[in-house]
Amino acid sequence: MIKKLLLVVGALSLLIPVVACAPAGPAEPEAIKIGCVCTKTGDLGPMGMRMFQGAELAADEINAAGGVLGRKVELLEEDDATDPQKSLERVKKLVEVNGVKVTIGGWFGGSSGATAPYAEANKIPVVSPSCTLAPSLLREQGWEKYVFHVCLHDGLQGEVLAKIVKEEGYTKAAAIVQDTPYGVGLGEAFFDALDEYGIEHMDAVVTYDRAKKDYLTELGQIKTWGPDVVLLVSYCDDGIIVFKQASELEMGIENGIAWLGCDGNYGSGMFKDPACAEFMANSLAAGTRSVGPSPEEYSPYKHFIDAYTAKYGEAPEIYCDHMYDCVKLIAAAIEKTGVYDNVAIKDALIEVGHDYKGATGILTWDNFGNRVSGTFEVWKVRKTAEGKYEDYRVKLVPVG
Repeated sequence: MIKKLLLVVGALSLLIPVVACAPAGPAEPEAIKIGCVCTKTGDLGPMGMRMFQGAELAADEINAAGGVLGRKVELLEEDDATDPQKSLERVKKLVEVNGVKVTIGGWFGGSSGATAPYAEANKIPVVSPSCTLAPSLLREQGWEKYVFHVCLHDGLQGEVLAKIVKEEGYTKAAAIVQDTPYGVGLGEAFFDALDEYGIEHMDAVVTYDRAKKDYLTELGQIKTWGPDVVLLVSYCDDGIIVFKQASELEMGIENGIAWLGCDGNYGSGMFKDPACAEFMANSLAAGTRSVGPSPEEYSPYKHFIDAYTAKYGEAPEIYCDHMYDCVKLIAAAIEKTGVYDNVAIKDALIEVGHDYKGATGILTWDNFGNRVSGTFEVWKVRKTAEGKYEDYRVKLVPVG
């Protein structure tokens, strides 16, 4: 019995080295890392949650088709909480800790302004889906070589808004804007365009501090001046407060004041407060936002809408398509250059971004990565038969 036991143990001991020395399978190639500094909390949180899904969809499609350079794409996500300083911290972490060579970021003007100097100094390309700062602001600071914009800039949006004022026959315009580069920049672009049409407006835009959460003083200043149309440049949470307080001050359409919205206050997040939603449905004459062409006439946009809806069970909202294009553009640039290198990716992005056929339309960049043509949607708000509120498209306006 003891001899049999020894024989079994000896046989097993001979097997152990064989198993231990068996050749391992080929290691999976390291993933292509794309940093993604999202804005999923704070004033832009309701918008940002859906936007990131556009990036996820693009990465899934790329990986299903074989990845980039034979490697999977991996999105490394960080939340900046709608805070410019946190945006910079998150970009630095992605680059210095995670080894990322390219990022999607600068979702709003403040974050773009905070991260652009770091991107330039470290030669890290940053592709923004939604920062609408006028290119001249980045150019003045020397920050534009490594910063790319998939969305249309505020100079163009201001022109479209002013054209609405002229077409609707308004004669006396005002603007109340958050005191940020985005708010002030779009407000001034709007006033500059009004000058071209010879339409009267206040001497300067009225600014407010988002952190105060009370803008009655600023709204009272506008009401005293007596405009017949007012542009609000806000994000979601501050926009809700402005519209509610405008209603309290009887500054709606029933009192002879129409309102204009923009990309920052578009989306279902604005309807979480019933008083705000009702005011928008009654008094918002129009809003504008950068979009893709009509899905009925442009197949890449239709594909994006159908794929997004199938994956997430809801239609995409503002800038989801821009996020999708950000990932696809970066992947195309890496594939083109053949290496995962920050400077090479930057150079390839310039080439790829000339006449790129994306979900947001035919994208054409200038030599510094600023989008020069595209489509704006004019939108309004309505109450459905079921008692819910929704944005709806009035028309599309090509620019550039």
